[in-house]
This record gives sequence, structure tokens and C-alpha cells, in this order.
Amino acid sequence: MTTPDFTTNVASTVDRPLRRKARELTLEQAREVIEFTEHAVLSTCDSEGNPYGVPISPVLVGNVLYFHATAQPGGRKADNMLMNPRVSVCFIGKATTLPEWYSVDFASAVVTGRASPVTDKDEQIRAWTAILKRHAPKNSAERNSVQGRVRGPLAMIWKIEIERITGKARGAAKWEAGKSLTEVQDMGPSEWLKGVPL
Repeated sequence: MTTPDFTTNVASTVDRPLRRKARELTLEQAREVIEFTEHAVLSTCDSEGNPYGVPISPVLVGNVLYFHATAQPGGRKADNMLMNPRVSVCFIGKATTLPEWYSVDFASAVVTGRASPVTDKDEQIRAWTAILKRHAPKNSAERNSVQGRVRGPLAMIWKIEIERITGKARGAAKWEAGKSLTEVQDMGPSEWLKGVPL
């Protein structure tokens, strides 16, 4: 195996296009991945550039992601976002290993944007309601009200105002809304594996 030269002379990669265009999802398809995926990984950085990734359970409302965290001070996630509001969220909607093809049938989306605590009371209520509807859709309004009353004061609602959404899937060329995230899309072997016995 060869070792590629990964040196670069650019200052930023923020606007770099997806390299494998055949696997690029449309904005609508990437949003489908986000709406389908219950959990994601939030990546933050402190003011010195130290990275930190942590799971969250977000909900997409328009062009904003909402999620909750503790309201207790001193959390690394919150402190990072207060120091540096630029964040990234990675959603893995599907990841089925295809060992015979040395590949994965995957679908993912990445959101970049700016995070901030939600301080407006009306927006807090709307966000909390959206979070409960997303993650506890069968619970009664009474149960949700009790949860909000008891646990709500211990939580802080954050929002990410989305600046960019990108998506990628092995089966992007054969994407079917409502189907591609729940069924394996076997794209078959790479050219070099055709005819080679398993």
C-alpha cells in the first residue's frame, strides 16, 4: 500500500465540495436522514481549538436544530459552545456492513451552524414541545407536563441555526424517499470483485 501525501496549503476546508459526487444526497434527501435519525454526534471546539464530540438527541424544526442539555454550569459541551458557537452535527441514518463487498450501505448527513442557548420563554416552550413530540410521541400530554415541570428547570435548551447541510449515501444514485433508510440498497460489487468467489 502507498502512503498518500495529505499535506495541504489551504487555511480552511469549510467550503470544500464533496469529493465523491456520485454519493452526494440532495438537500431534501439529507434532511430526510436528519429527520429519520434519533441521535447524532455534536462536535464542538473550545477557544484553543481542542475538539470534543458528544451524543445528542436533536429535533429539526425548519432551519434550526434543538436539543437539551443540563442547566448545571461547568459542562464541557456548553462551555465549548459558549466559547466557540461554530459546531457540526453528524447523523448516521443507516450503517449496514456488507462484508462481501468490503463496504457499508450507509446514509449520513452533516449539519454545520452556530449554537446558542435558547433564552426566549416562548421559544423554549416550542422547542421543548418539539423535543417531546420527537422522542416521546406516545406519552400523554399530562405525563409530558409533569416531566417538563419536574425536569424542565434542570435542562437548558440549545439551538443550532443551520448554515449548511450535506448528505452522503452509498446508494445515493438509487435513493427512494421513505425506503432507502430502512432497506439495504445492495449496489453490488466493485468492478475488481466481479466474478471473484466469496
